[in-house]
Amino acid sequence: MAKKLAFFLLSTLSMISLFGQKKDNNLKHSYSFAEPENTACIVCSHVLTKQRTILFASHDKDDGTWQFLCGQSDHTDSDAKLISLKQATGIDPSINALKLLPLGFGAERESVKQPWTFFPMKN
Repeated sequence: MAKKLAFFLLSTLSMISLFGQKKDNNLKHSYSFAEPENTACIVCSHVLTKQRTILFASHDKDDGTWQFLCGQSDHTDSDAKLISLKQATGIDPSINALKLLPLGFGAERESVKQPWTFFPMKN
C-alpha cells in the first residue's frame, strides 16, 4: 500500500512538474508555498550568493524543514545558511513548483531548464 501511495505521489508530482514549470514572468514575485513566508529553510552559500543554481531540494520528514542546495558535494558545515522560504523563492522562483512536495521527499534536476525528478528520501 505504501509503495502504491509513493508511486501515486511521485506520478502526480511529475505531472505537476512537467506542466507547472513553464517560464512565467509573474513567477518573479510569486510565493506559492502553503507554509508562512518566514518559514526557515536551509540553503548552501553557493545558492545564497547566486554562484550556483538550485538543483536539489528536500522536504525533511522529521521536522518539515526545506533545503534548497546546488547539488554539488563540495559543502562544509559553514556552507549551510538559514534564510526564509520567501527569500528562497526570490533567489529562484522556479522552486514554487515544489510547493506540494510531501514530507520525506526530495527533488533534483540537471539544470534550471530541466524538470524536477522526485524521489523518497532515505532515512
